[in-house]
Amino acid sequence: MLFKFKNGFTMIELVITVAILAITTSIALPYFHDFRAKQEVKKISSLLSSTIQSAKSHAAIQHSNVVICPISNQQSCENSNWNTGFILFIDNNKNRQVDLDEKIIATEFMDLKYGNLNWRGTLSLPSLTFQASSGLPNGSNGSFFYCSTHQLAHHRVVLSRMGHIRVENPAIC
Repeated sequence: MLFKFKNGFTMIELVITVAILAITTSIALPYFHDFRAKQEVKKISSLLSSTIQSAKSHAAIQHSNVVICPISNQQSCENSNWNTGFILFIDNNKNRQVDLDEKIIATEFMDLKYGNLNWRGTLSLPSLTFQASSGLPNGSNGSFFYCSTHQLAHHRVVLSRMGHIRVENPAIC
């Protein structure tokens, strides 16, 4: 008489495997969120710095005002919704709004999960303008604040009157 052996898992093996997987996941998940939160902070700081440098360059080279403003869609500037993204465009008529005949240089969409991004400028305007004559952010100097909601240090990207950028870690946001 031949016995056929069936390959498979017993119920005990399956329960032990699921238990080990659950324990491993519960230990690893907080570290994964910390890693993602740190990556988001780095990405925002880098993205803002490169966008500001690009705006300065375009304003100086093309002798046109260049605006960075928050958007929720690809068409228009919003008042203060920096969390969803921003747009970089040449502002020919100096109204700080994207018009049909104005060239869009770049559009950045973001989905911030671990913090909030805000702009606080000297003129209390919701956008930044780089002047056609010099490429400098005259009247648009201020700071981007990335306020972490995930127990990490807050970040502040400071834009000086001369267009220089530095990153700080303020205690409060």
